[in-house]
Amino acid sequence: MYDTTFEIIRTYWAAYGGIRALLKSFYLLMAAILLALTFRIWVTPIQVAPGQWNAWWDQSISILPNLLGFTLGGFAIFIGFGDEKFRMLLAEPQPGDEIAQNDYVQLCATFVHFIIVQVVALLAAILCKSWWFYADWMEPLRPALPWLNALGGLLGYGLFLYALTSVLAATMHVFRMATLYAEFQQPKG
Repeated sequence: MYDTTFEIIRTYWAAYGGIRALLKSFYLLMAAILLALTFRIWVTPIQVAPGQWNAWWDQSISILPNLLGFTLGGFAIFIGFGDEKFRMLLAEPQPGDEIAQNDYVQLCATFVHFIIVQVVALLAAILCKSWWFYADWMEPLRPALPWLNALGGLLGYGLFLYALTSVLAATMHVFRMATLYAEFQQPKG
């Protein structure tokens, strides 16, 4: 039942470049640096009034849905970018690849990665916000709660920052395609 879902995820991950591409990503490094610089925002929520908290997840929840909508619109526009001959040129398989990892699929994988990061970051923010409560049964966990909250902030806000820096990755990849299109349109001589 889920075979086709897992197959398309494997195809996306291979076209993106897998864990190696992720760990070598300049944009992931930028997000990690920003995460260190914004330590005070995500390490612990700040109480601004009785029962009212200023927390990192509110920032994520307010920004990511708009960014996600913009990204999906940009992806749809890209799908129609260029003329048919140019799209066929981009979609030509590169020799020796098991999966058709051509420029077109790699750009689509960049957008898919960007969208996945945004969705996961948004879900993390929603979960962390929904888990921000205290009940009597948590009393044995009280000493660990600050550490658990900091860990949640590290992961959740880190994903949020990676979603923001991934905007640059997707933008640069689209720009690369635009330069290839301009080159394609030059008269051959």
